[in-house]
Amino acid sequence: INAEYGRFYLEKRKSVTNNLMGFTIRIYIFILLLGFNLAQNSCHNFQGSCLCTAEYCDTVEPVGEIKQGQYIFYQTSKEEDRLSRKGPFNFEPNNNNAWYTIDINSTQTYQTIVGFGGAFTDAAAVNFAKMNEGVQKQIINAYYGDNGIQYTLGRIPMASCDFSTYTYSYDDSPNDFDLVNFTIQMDFQYKIPLIKRALATSSRDISLFATSWSAPAWMKTNNNRLEGGQLIGPPGGEYYKSYAKYFSKFISAYKEAGITIWAVTPQNEPTQTVSWESMYFNATSELQWIKTSLGPELRASHPEVKLMILDDQRSLLPDFANILLSDPEVFSYVDGIGVHWYAAIDDLINYFPRLSETHDAWPTKFILATEACEGYFPPWNYPVLGDWGRGQTYGHDILGDLQHWAVGWTDWNIVLDMKGGPNHLENTVDAPIIVDVNNGSVFYKQPMFYYLGHFSKFIPPGSVRIGVLSQGIIPLECTAFMTPDKNTVVVVLNRDYVSGRTYYIKDSQGFINQYIPPASIQTFIYKN
Repeated sequence: INAEYGRFYLEKRKSVTNNLMGFTIRIYIFILLLGFNLAQNSCHNFQGSCLCTAEYCDTVEPVGEIKQGQYIFYQTSKEEDRLSRKGPFNFEPNNNNAWYTIDINSTQTYQTIVGFGGAFTDAAAVNFAKMNEGVQKQIINAYYGDNGIQYTLGRIPMASCDFSTYTYSYDDSPNDFDLVNFTIQMDFQYKIPLIKRALATSSRDISLFATSWSAPAWMKTNNNRLEGGQLIGPPGGEYYKSYAKYFSKFISAYKEAGITIWAVTPQNEPTQTVSWESMYFNATSELQWIKTSLGPELRASHPEVKLMILDDQRSLLPDFANILLSDPEVFSYVDGIGVHWYAAIDDLINYFPRLSETHDAWPTKFILATEACEGYFPPWNYPVLGDWGRGQTYGHDILGDLQHWAVGWTDWNIVLDMKGGPNHLENTVDAPIIVDVNNGSVFYKQPMFYYLGHFSKFIPPGSVRIGVLSQGIIPLECTAFMTPDKNTVVVVLNRDYVSGRTYYIKDSQGFINQYIPPASIQTFIYKN
């Protein structure tokens, strides 16, 4: 009897809780629509995230004109701000004698930025399509509009990955080595329309790179797109050549659809054999795949498309890159190196110096962060609305990569549902934008969204990293860039949840005397 009553009580409580949550959201939206003294660009805080509807969503105020000798800054803080614009303020002739200092040296220059962005997965596109038209417009504007965070980088899975609703390839016809039956028709339902809306909305160029999770099943030793396996046959054989042509046909098909591919990677996380779409390469076998097949095919059919190796954990550097790039022929085909963050488990292990070590060994090959997400580690692999720590970790990881030669940073799914999917193997995670697909009229901008925006919005492609020296008991994390229009951009992160920091930024124009609240991030902008 007690067990039955317990089950009854829990079900009733769950029902009441869900009803109350839905009622609370409806009342909250009603209040928003009344417009009670709400600033047009303010965040409507819901459990630490920002709630958006078709009628209302917070925006980012434009930078505007900045006079010489003045600066503005944007702030995101746990207590209040979400990319809130402050200023203008004047540089001061004297510093505030703070213990924490940041010196800017614009004569020291490093890498040039390609961009910041996220992945156009099937899951993101399916979720997007389930929302009403007004909400779709708000989501696109939030990511790609001039009053949003202005993503300039996008990752496109080639065929299915775990964040698809089913498993498929672009040619599932066995032994079709000439790929007569190759088609991207399935992408026209969700994925391609989403990409084209992003391209049409953005006033900046968006660099798109494509990644394959697996060859078609019939090309693999396990006859399965899932659970690893390898390409059949010797390197340079008919399976290798056909799979290289598969890449070429994808690039051509997308171009015909109006989408230009900037770069490709040979394989997503090649060293990982997992239950979803995957295919195994070690450094030696990826070398052979590129040398005998993929490199020559791309050079012949799409010489404008860049090739990035690895697309796997930072912990594999520099060894993985050293093996491939030591081969002169492979070196000639490769343009860059893609890295993921997961092996460090939210960066508790400091693998950032490995990026610098790799850059020093191969300075002509760029390094790009090609995938990261939060909420991936069981048993917490799901979205948590308003989880501030996940935003803080994004800020830390982006800063760490940038300070060690990364030319950009790519988030995983741009849009997920309230469960962190869909994912055909329930490998759910979190995302910067979470949508309620049950009603199609509400979405939530997570702290991760705002932390990413502190970089993507203000550090456009073509920006060049310049020297910074941060000093103090525990120095503030920071980076600095010179933009193409000759603005200096400085990003400062405080991950301390308890204490703020009084500090100053020293530049040739004088001093910025500042305070950064606990658990917050700031982006400063001023003319050089």
